[in-house]
Amino acid sequence: MTKTLKPKSFPWYGIALACLCVGTEAIAEESKVEDFFELSPEQLSKLSVVATLATGTPRTVAKSAAAITVITADQIKDMGARQLSEVLETVPGFHNSVQQNTYDASYSVRGIRNEINAELLFLLDGTRLNLPYRGGLATGIQIPVEAIQRLEIIRGPGSALYGADAFAGVINIVTKKADDIDGTRLGVWAGEFDSQSGWAQQSGEVAGWEVGASVQFVNSGIDSSRIIERDRQTPIDRALGTSVSRAPGVVQSQYKTINSFLNLQRKHWYVGFSAVSGFDAGTNAGVNAVLDPIGLGGGNQYLADVRYSTEDLLKDWELKAHLSYLYSSLEASFQGFPNGAVLPISRTGDVTSGSNAVALVAFPDGANTTLGRVEQIPTLELSSLYRGFDKHLLQFGFSYRYEQTRVSNASNFGRGAIDASTLAALPTVNVRDGTLTNFTDTEFAYLPPSQRSIGSVFFQDEWQINQKLQLVAGARYDRYSDFGGTFNPRAALIWELDPKLTGKILYGRAFRAPTFLEQANQNNPVLLGNPNLQPEIINTFELAFDYHPLSTLRTGLNFYYYELNDGIQIVRIPGTQTATFANSASQNGYGTEFEWDWQASEKWNLRGNYAWQNARNSNTQQRVTGVPEHHVYAAALWKFLPQWQLQAQLNWVGSRLNPVATNAPLADYKTVDLTLTRKKLLNTVDITGSVRNVFDADIREPSVSDISNNFPLPGRSFYFEAVLHF
Repeated sequence: MTKTLKPKSFPWYGIALACLCVGTEAIAEESKVEDFFELSPEQLSKLSVVATLATGTPRTVAKSAAAITVITADQIKDMGARQLSEVLETVPGFHNSVQQNTYDASYSVRGIRNEINAELLFLLDGTRLNLPYRGGLATGIQIPVEAIQRLEIIRGPGSALYGADAFAGVINIVTKKADDIDGTRLGVWAGEFDSQSGWAQQSGEVAGWEVGASVQFVNSGIDSSRIIERDRQTPIDRALGTSVSRAPGVVQSQYKTINSFLNLQRKHWYVGFSAVSGFDAGTNAGVNAVLDPIGLGGGNQYLADVRYSTEDLLKDWELKAHLSYLYSSLEASFQGFPNGAVLPISRTGDVTSGSNAVALVAFPDGANTTLGRVEQIPTLELSSLYRGFDKHLLQFGFSYRYEQTRVSNASNFGRGAIDASTLAALPTVNVRDGTLTNFTDTEFAYLPPSQRSIGSVFFQDEWQINQKLQLVAGARYDRYSDFGGTFNPRAALIWELDPKLTGKILYGRAFRAPTFLEQANQNNPVLLGNPNLQPEIINTFELAFDYHPLSTLRTGLNFYYYELNDGIQIVRIPGTQTATFANSASQNGYGTEFEWDWQASEKWNLRGNYAWQNARNSNTQQRVTGVPEHHVYAAALWKFLPQWQLQAQLNWVGSRLNPVATNAPLADYKTVDLTLTRKKLLNTVDITGSVRNVFDADIREPSVSDISNNFPLPGRSFYFEAVLHF
C-alpha cells in the first residue's frame, strides 16, 4: 500500500532554518564563457564554481551542460564526514542505502537504484573505477575523505562523454595535489566504536615535478547497538529443532584500511598512483543473511595512470593521451550457516527448502566458503580539442578498454562439495566436517573466466551562438565484444536570460552495460547468468535554472523526466525454482530539485537542498521501492569567534516503500549532526569534534526477508580530530 506523506511529518522547520540561517562562500560574478579558456590551470583551480565534468572543459556550475554539484574539501571538513557515503548523502537527489550481501553503500539517484551501483560511474581523478564483475566499486573499498580535494557530481546521464555506467550519474573524486597539500599535514582522529585513524600528507618539488603524497590508516570497530533480531538460520532452527542461530546478535561492521595516493605534475604531464587496501572486514549481517562473527574479508585496488597534454604547444589544437591500469582483488572467508547447523539437502547437493530435501546434513564446523576474485582493466584514451573555428570548441577522440575477471572459490557445502547420492536418506542426519572442496577452474566455480574489449569514439561541439546563448551537442559510440554496440547522443541549450539568471534545456541518452555476474553467473541453484543480455537504456530530459539574486546567494531549480528501458532484473525461469537475469524492467520518473547556497554575513552561512521524485514501474505504475520520495538536507555554519566555527546539519528522508513487503515498513527518519572546529591553534593545529546522529535516531534501510526488521544503521557516535599543518 502506498504511503501518503502527512503534512505534519514534513520537516518544514528544516527549510525554515535554511531560510533563516545562511550558505557558502560569496559567488563570483559570472565571466563570459570564452574567458575560461584564457585562464591558467592555477587560476582555474582557485574558482570553486568551476567544474570540468559536464563537458571535459572548464565551465561555471551555472553554465555547465548538466546538473552539476561541486563539494570542496573545506565543505567536507565543515560537515564532519568520515566516509564518502556521508558526503554523497548531501547531494540533491542522492540517497545512501546498503547492499544486501556486502553491506557496502548503495546509492539511489532520482529514484534510480541498482543495488550494487552499476548505474553510477565512479571516477578517480578522471579515471573510471567501475569493475566488470558487479558493475560498481570494488567490494569493501573505502576512499578516505581526508585525501579528497573536491567532488564533482553529475546528476543525470553522461554516456555521451564517459560511456558505460554514466547512467544515473557520474561522480569524479579529485584527490589532493601538491598545491592543495602545501607542505606537510599530519592528522589523527579517534571516536566511538573503538575507531581510530592516522594520516600524513606531503608536498614538494623533485627534479621539476610537483609531488603530492598521502597515506592513511583507518581502524573502525563494532557498534554494539546495531542488533539483528533474526536471521536466515532462525526459521531453520524452528523447523528442525536446532538452536544454533546467533540472532539476536551484533552487526559485524568492523574493518581496517590502508590507503595511499601519489601524484606528480609538470607542464604537459600528470602521473598518478593509488593503492587502496582493506582487511579484517567483518561480514555485517552475514553474506548469506546469517550472522557470522567468524568471517572476514579484504582486498586491494591499485590504479596507475599517465596523462600527457600538448596544452599550448600547437596553435588551436590541444592533443591529449591517457593510459591507465586498474587492478582489483578480493579475498573472503565466511560461514554460510553457523557451527552445528543441520541443513536439508537437494538431489544436486544444494541447501534447499524442506519440500525438496532428500537428506539432512549436520555441519559441526559450519557451512563454510572462501572466495577470491581478480579484475584487471587497462585503458588507452586519445582525444583532441580544436579551437580553430570561430565560436566553436570541438572535442573528439577514441578509447580502447579491456576488462578481465578471474575467480577462485572453495566450500564444504553446496553443489560440487556434496554428492547427494552418497548420503543416507531422511530422516538420518549425515555429518560433513569443515574440509573445503576447491572449485577454482572447474565447472563448479561461481564464474567462468570472463573478458571483453570495448572500443569507443566520441565527438562534441560547444557552440557559443552569441554572448548569451550556447549549444552543446555530442555523441559517443561504444562497441562491446560481447553484446555489440550502443550510440548515445546528448544536447544542451544554455541561455543567459539575465545576468543573474541562467536557464538550461538538457537531453541525454545513456547506457549501462551488463555485468559479468549478470551474463555468466553459474553453479548457483537460485540464480544463473544470461549471456544474451543487452544494455539498459535511459533517455533524460531536464529543465534547469540557476539564479543569483544577490552576489552572496545562489539558488538552483531543476525539473527532470526520464524513461528507462531494457532494465536488467531477476526473473523466474518457467517450470523451475531457478531465476536468471532479463532485459524486462522499465521505469519512468520525474521530479524536481531545489538548492540554495547563501552567505548572509561573515559569520553565518547556509546551504542545502530539497529533492522530490516520483519513480514508477512503467508496466504496473507502482512506485519504485527502497527510494525516498522526499529528501531534505540543510546545513548552517556559524563562525562565532575568530578561528572557531560550529556547523549543524539536518538530513531528513521521507516516504519509502519496502522492497520486501513482508518486512517491517520503512519509517521516515531525520538525523542531526554537529561539528565544532578550532582552526590555527598555535598557527599550525586544527582541532575538530563531531557528534553524528545527535538524537540517536533509529535508522533502518531495506534488507532481505530473513532480516525482517530491516538493516540498522549506526546510532549516535562522536569523534575528535587533530591536524597539524606546517
